[in-house]
Amino acid sequence: MSTVSVQLLQNPLTLFRQFEVIEDPRIERHKQYPLINVLVFAFVAIMSDQQSWYEIRAFCLANLDWFSKYIDISAGVPSHDTFRRVFSLLNPEQLESVIIAWAEETRLQKGNEKRIIVLDGKSLRGVAWKINQAQLHILNAWDATENQFLGQMTIDCKTNEITAAPKLLKNLSLEGAVVTVDAIMTQKEIAKTVIDQKGDYVMALKGNQGSLYEDVQFYFTSIGEGMHCARSVEKNRGRVEIRTCTMGPANWLENKDSWVGLRNLFKIESEVYYEGKTTKETRYYMTSLEAGASEVLTIARKHWSIENGLHRSLDMVFKEDASQEHDRNAAANLSILRKVALSLMKAIDPHKKLKLKMKECAYSPIFRSRCLMGEF
Repeated sequence: MSTVSVQLLQNPLTLFRQFEVIEDPRIERHKQYPLINVLVFAFVAIMSDQQSWYEIRAFCLANLDWFSKYIDISAGVPSHDTFRRVFSLLNPEQLESVIIAWAEETRLQKGNEKRIIVLDGKSLRGVAWKINQAQLHILNAWDATENQFLGQMTIDCKTNEITAAPKLLKNLSLEGAVVTVDAIMTQKEIAKTVIDQKGDYVMALKGNQGSLYEDVQFYFTSIGEGMHCARSVEKNRGRVEIRTCTMGPANWLENKDSWVGLRNLFKIESEVYYEGKTTKETRYYMTSLEAGASEVLTIARKHWSIENGLHRSLDMVFKEDASQEHDRNAAANLSILRKVALSLMKAIDPHKKLKLKMKECAYSPIFRSRCLMGEF
């Protein structure tokens, strides 16, 4: 049985204490390498810009003395096939649950600042799956306030986000938080789940809600009672975007009571000026917040942080869409470790580029230890 150093177990990160409670899926005679070793090896290697099982093994062999400070390395480093086999056997739900517990611990250590939690899905597009040609789809929870991964749920396809979202939300601590979702997850059950857990929601509206979308459009274009506005202007490299948020009460909606906690409606009109061209867009939302137009405008804008902060970083920096891992369990487990590594790397020296920090983690034992110990 391998052990993790007291130094690691007592550090603020506590990630590896969570790793220790994961049930080993292998039969006893196949446990040459302890599960905690396999997880620590893989996690640190991924954090250090290693992509394939071959690269993970080579990195661990080259840095075995460094690993010996934190784990018992007497069993050596697993082969690339052993890494793949263990991650294929490991149930992603177990890893998902311990990461959610880890994220909650780190949140409590940082304080109770009001959080914006974004729910959005991402498909892994790298390979055609052996068992099923459908892409592996993962519903992610992202803390847009702290730029931190909170948890995920592996699902079969994008349409199942509707049923997966309440399950994922029930595993998260939502008290005092604002949950934002796109139009496909604007569902009564999801709204009720958020309110039941003492959170608030901001939900986008599109045509998938039947007459609700048209009713809200009519309210803003024809009624206009009790409304107030806020505006923001953003300039960046010759691109100017003006956003105007108009907000009003939802009391007049015929089926308002069927949406638990619903208080207000708002629309955001954006005008973008770039290279002599102007584009306009109007989006509609519903919310349980009793807040001003300026606040909901900021929250709605924060929803999109998951695209650049998580999804784009996974593909551009961690090369997730280029991964050739065919096994669905292994792919889902690797995705979790990438997101935890991403959260840590964003928190440490935030002024540095993410890719450069990963390279530094690969080449500098001192910086690698900082990352592992959560020394922000």
